[in-house]
Amino acid sequence: MMEGEGWRCLWDAKAILGESTVWDDRDGCIYWVDIEAPSINWFHLDSGRTGRWDAPAWISAIAPRASGGFVASCADGFAHVDPHKQIYAPFIHPIPNPKIARLNDGVTDRKGRYWSGSCDSSQWDESTTTDDKESTLGKLDVRNTGELYRLDADGGVSTQERNIVTANGPAFSPDGRTAYVNDSMPLVSWAYDVADDGTLSNRRDFLNFKPQDGYPDGMAVDVEGCIWMAFYESWVLRRFAPDATLLEERRLPVRRGLRPAFGGSDHERLFLITGSQGFSAATFAEQPLAGGLFEILAPPAPGVPNSLYAG
Repeated sequence: MMEGEGWRCLWDAKAILGESTVWDDRDGCIYWVDIEAPSINWFHLDSGRTGRWDAPAWISAIAPRASGGFVASCADGFAHVDPHKQIYAPFIHPIPNPKIARLNDGVTDRKGRYWSGSCDSSQWDESTTTDDKESTLGKLDVRNTGELYRLDADGGVSTQERNIVTANGPAFSPDGRTAYVNDSMPLVSWAYDVADDGTLSNRRDFLNFKPQDGYPDGMAVDVEGCIWMAFYESWVLRRFAPDATLLEERRLPVRRGLRPAFGGSDHERLFLITGSQGFSAATFAEQPLAGGLFEILAPPAPGVPNSLYAG
């Protein structure tokens, strides 16, 4: 276990495209997926034991499910999965044309609904480095095939946003009345009002970034309502106040942060999975812990506990 200023590497996992860091109170494990090496992985916080299930198809996000296992965003749409029982059971595909878009990040809201966005498939496949991403910024009008979906407890799916290039998040305020959604390629983070029935309204820009800031990726929210945001191609994890003020930056030993998540018995610990997609031997020599699972030390406030998917 390696440690630096403000961080600790819990597991040098060498994830290619680690995503969907999530804490599960039921077994005391931090879970995450590797999209490019299709798998669900877990780290038992007390013992340090690790585990891995090689999934039959890629999985981009998971969230603990009240009836057991997880709900997942995957190659075949939404699925019920259980890595310990080796269950992979797709039940509905929300994307009208899976050839041009695919599911990406996903989380539950405070009422147990599951939200997952999609991303443009060509952008995802072709843009793996900073230079590639910057070269495609002028083509976003033909790459905004992504949408944001809400999966209700009864299995019903609704589209809540369209014309997204690379959906990441969302994240929800402690009271559940505000949603934050990142569209990574256009370098924008939006905020929405969330109605009791889960309908989104009043979209406004929460934050706008430049390529040198990194590409906004996954998010986690603490009890003060502050948003911890990971950045692909950036070296930092940032904490923003609800009014979008930058409160702090945590410098990381790796360039690609994917999604943070609070966990531990009191939700006072903050974790982050990272990635190494397309890295050469020279890049690994510069960033030997790329693709590792990190703990961000001493966050100033605990996180909001997870809500289980109610379906």
